[in-house]
Amino acid sequence: MEEGRIFKPKQGLGANLSAFNVSGALLAARDFLEIEIEAERLDEGGRSKVAVRVANLLPYVVLKINAFQDRHENKDAYDLVFTLRNYRDEPEETGRELAASPVAGNEQVMAALKLLEERFADPDNDGPSSYASFLAEDDDEREQLKREAAAVIRRVLAALRRAE
Repeated sequence: MEEGRIFKPKQGLGANLSAFNVSGALLAARDFLEIEIEAERLDEGGRSKVAVRVANLLPYVVLKINAFQDRHENKDAYDLVFTLRNYRDEPEETGRELAASPVAGNEQVMAALKLLEERFADPDNDGPSSYASFLAEDDDEREQLKREAAAVIRRVLAALRRAE
């Protein structure tokens, strides 16, 4: 299915259900984590345990920066900075892990990383500003959070480049 298109299943297969093919979503098919979850079934059929595939770190970053670009929601900037700061103990470790992804050389990945760098290059850019707006309670805290966001992204991307 072409990116940017909405898919609706045939009649009887969930007529109220549709899916949007987001740019970068196919990267998760090549770089994913498999996680086992257990929960009560929606049809009240008891508990069930299943393994599900979720996007690994680099596809997630691509999807999040594209979401920030399209929606410009403060939460998307927050999710990016929070994840890249906390995924490993140090942003440099996170950068090395991004570089080791099987999709690291993909064209969509390269474009998304360039966009990430542009949006977070300076504390006054919209990425750090959106991150700070999501969290800050006053102007002093806002300025500190903007600097922190830009620094985290800079450190992760520098480590990624060194590891390539």
